Amino acid sequence: MPLMLHLVSSLLALGLGALVLLLRKGTLLHRSLGVVWVAAMAVSALSSFWLGGGVLPLVGHLGPIHLLSVWVLVALTVAVVSILRGQVRRHREWMLGAYVGLIGAFIGTLMPGRWMATQLGLW
Repeated sequence: MPLMLHLVSSLLALGLGALVLLLRKGTLLHRSLGVVWVAAMAVSALSSFWLGGGVLPLVGHLGPIHLLSVWVLVALTVAVVSILRGQVRRHREWMLGAYVGLIGAFIGTLMPGRWMATQLGLW
């Protein structure tokens, strides 16, 4: 179950994040999709802690890719607090950082020995 939750939320966040970044900022659509995106990102990051790190475990089953999950959770928190305080530039920078973290994590899943890479027949 954690794997499916992680896959669905991650892929939703990956696609929706690109859309939110392309939309005109401050509109109702941007804010509404942004809320869904933040939720998907948080579920993706949190659910990753129940999954193995694959190569190079650091602590128990957690690997380097889990450091990106921590980064995403921090970035989301700072970004949401920033927009609630009216700090639009800071919000934008941290949201972009969270999305870059997601892209980094996705690239990490494509490395040799990772489940996603195996399923896609990359290695």
